[in-house]
Amino acid sequence: MTAALEATGRRARVEELLGADAVRARLAGLGAGAASQVLVLAPEDGEPGPTEPAAPGEPAAPDEPAEPAAPAEPGDPDGLPVEELLLRGVELRVLLVDTARRRPAALEYARRLTELGGQVRTVPALPLRMVVLDRETAVLPLDPARTDTATVLHGRGPVAALCALFEGLWHGAAPLRHPRGRDRNGMAAQHYALLRILQQGDTDVVAARKLGISERTVRRLTAEALEVLGARSRFQAGARAAERGWLR
Repeated sequence: MTAALEATGRRARVEELLGADAVRARLAGLGAGAASQVLVLAPEDGEPGPTEPAAPGEPAAPDEPAEPAAPAEPGDPDGLPVEELLLRGVELRVLLVDTARRRPAALEYARRLTELGGQVRTVPALPLRMVVLDRETAVLPLDPARTDTATVLHGRGPVAALCALFEGLWHGAAPLRHPRGRDRNGMAAQHYALLRILQQGDTDVVAARKLGISERTVRRLTAEALEVLGARSRFQAGARAAERGWLR
């Protein structure tokens, strides 16, 4: 089901997509029409699913109960024809969260895309799921809590701010093939991002959504941060991190 809202006197237009099939079909159509560039923010880290051993200097994940397998394409918005885009010479850049570095499916996805000419990087956290096509059309969540709805925003002017958001994140991101280790404090970038969120009093559910990771990963990162800081509670960990100037 699609509802369109036309702005009077301007070329900007908004569509609301309701239902997974509608979202998938619209992304397929938009992807087929993309001519020069596609930018993707994919907050999902591929969890749940098996992890690879952490690279030297990266946080190791403890043994955890098995859960249902994750989708094989952690960075692919359903319906977006990424391989066809790359074969047509369209520039494709994808941003994932750092936790994807321990996900075999994500690593294989990045390898396959880079072989075809795409680029994949990671950051500690992503604010939302987003696809921008030719800097004129953007697909965004209609409801952040649901993946079966979307908003499609048309118009170079309105989409420019979203392109700037992507470029700012891309500039600070690391190519997936390059390891992200812990710093001299014994912390990784995701630990700092999580502490900032928890300092605001957010729950594990909210923190997971903001970071684009699972609640299980939030609990693991929290435990690791508490250990590094020698804290017994999240409040104490936040206070100690702030005292040391880690949350600026």
